[in-house]
Amino acid sequence: MRRFVSLVISILVLAIPTPSHAVVSKSIAFQAEVWADNWFALYVNGKKVGEDSVPITTEKSFNSEKIKFSATYPLTIAVMAKDFTENASGLEYIGKPNQQIGDAGIILQIREVASDRVIAQTGHDWKVLTINKAPLNPECVKSSNPINDCKSSNTKVPSTWASPSYKDSSWKFATEFSKEIVGVKDGYFDFTWSPSATLIWSSDLKLDNIILLRKVIKAAPAVSASKSLVLSSPDFKDGGTLPKDFTCDGKGISPSFSWSNVPTNTQSLVLIMDTVPGPLRPGEVDVGKHVYLTVFNIPKTVASIPAGATNVGTLGQNFQGKALGYTPPCSQGPGSKKYSIYLYALNSKLTISPQEATEINLVNAMSGKVISSAQLDVYYSRG
Repeated sequence: MRRFVSLVISILVLAIPTPSHAVVSKSIAFQAEVWADNWFALYVNGKKVGEDSVPITTEKSFNSEKIKFSATYPLTIAVMAKDFTENASGLEYIGKPNQQIGDAGIILQIREVASDRVIAQTGHDWKVLTINKAPLNPECVKSSNPINDCKSSNTKVPSTWASPSYKDSSWKFATEFSKEIVGVKDGYFDFTWSPSATLIWSSDLKLDNIILLRKVIKAAPAVSASKSLVLSSPDFKDGGTLPKDFTCDGKGISPSFSWSNVPTNTQSLVLIMDTVPGPLRPGEVDVGKHVYLTVFNIPKTVASIPAGATNVGTLGQNFQGKALGYTPPCSQGPGSKKYSIYLYALNSKLTISPQEATEINLVNAMSGKVISSAQLDVYYSRG
């Protein structure tokens, strides 16, 4: 009997698949695009993959980050987000005339690098847990000694809160906020946000200073049969050199552009050309990105704009603010400068006037209307 039992056990052991037979999920390259007021740390499947490069101790820290990582589905996305406060009082600008309770906000989207598809974005379906709330007595904002007078509450951070096995069923759902309420600035406009991506926080944008966020993406969204919007130029290649004719060193006319794969439900298109400028010249004031061309309400039936054309769509403002339409790049300082052109397909026309059509105003006007977008980059260096 003893020999028979031993034989049976041996057979069972041989029948059990060894680890070499286990199915291993394929690791995929992703890129997270995040803007936070004021700081964040990002975890995927329990592992920290990146954080805001500007420390939370930095006053007025509003910046965007690109974080690349590899992971396998399902994705457990977890974020620790913090609003800047000077101390436990929950206040900022302490001792100054503008001593106040600050506000917060975060927006995030994750795309697959290979397909460039956005597979996750912040919204009301994310779960949230408040860790720090202050001040509990908002009237202390007028105190001359807020560290003593302002009250706060703190919840311990669960040790496994970022892991796939953690249960967040007791957490609340996140609250969505508009760009105007959050007061977006600086790096927010560095990305073309998915129409589904929204600014979120806990329900209290002002008093909740540290929060945890979670979202599980079980699988990649189904691939759409439609092709992506494509933007190109007969005058240069993507990543190539901008010919001199389109700069202040040449004729100073606008380049020609063409596009394809416009979605069938498109009602109008918008074209924007801008750059992140170099160091300020003496007497110059920082105005953010330099935008050279804005064209909106381009008819959906149009597939190109000739070089120097002013009769396609409606011309908007450039950063010079002297006349509507194109102002040519006039690169300052040594080295090559990158100029980016963006094309947006919208599900409606825009009611903004040409005089109001700055880049920021156009981006705000397009919110919730973008069906598809494309980008083209070109470089120029003054000899």
